[in-house]
Amino acid sequence: MTIFAVFLRGVNVGGVKVLMKDLAGLLAEGGFTEVRTLLASGNVVLESELSEAQSVQRQCNQLLEAHYGRSIPTLVYTREEILQLAQPFVLELPEPAAEHHGYLTLCESAQDAATLYELARALEPRPAVEVLGRALCWIARKGQSTTDPLSKLTAAQARQRVITTRNHNTLVKMAAIIR
Repeated sequence: MTIFAVFLRGVNVGGVKVLMKDLAGLLAEGGFTEVRTLLASGNVVLESELSEAQSVQRQCNQLLEAHYGRSIPTLVYTREEILQLAQPFVLELPEPAAEHHGYLTLCESAQDAATLYELARALEPRPAVEVLGRALCWIARKGQSTTDPLSKLTAAQARQRVITTRNHNTLVKMAAIIR
């Protein structure tokens, strides 16, 4: 069995609310084992007989669409990817550090992460960003994670590609479950 992390792009999709207990049951009925959810925002750790993240992603997407009657995109990351993303944050938080959060915009491909990086570097003022595997790392002041220019950029890009953003602390918690 192989361990994966599954991230729903959203838990409120077109008027459909995906509850974590329902999601866990659906994935377990769909053949996944050791299904565990974290928080109420579409974060799942599971085990699968499948060995490739893309295969797990296709199966999760099919299960969700069949159950909810609409496309609910997921992103699937390997155990190794999650452990890498959960390492100490690659960007230094500005002072006062307690007033900032590190974020990771998780992408379907490394190319998507590279594209987001280039778009972010074109913003003025230029934000601190870094690519880590299939994720774009960035920083926002607490309370501004949805109004920050980089957040607005990723929201606009989410209409064109499968991406989702998580707080770095969420990845650290998921890594603790995976270990």
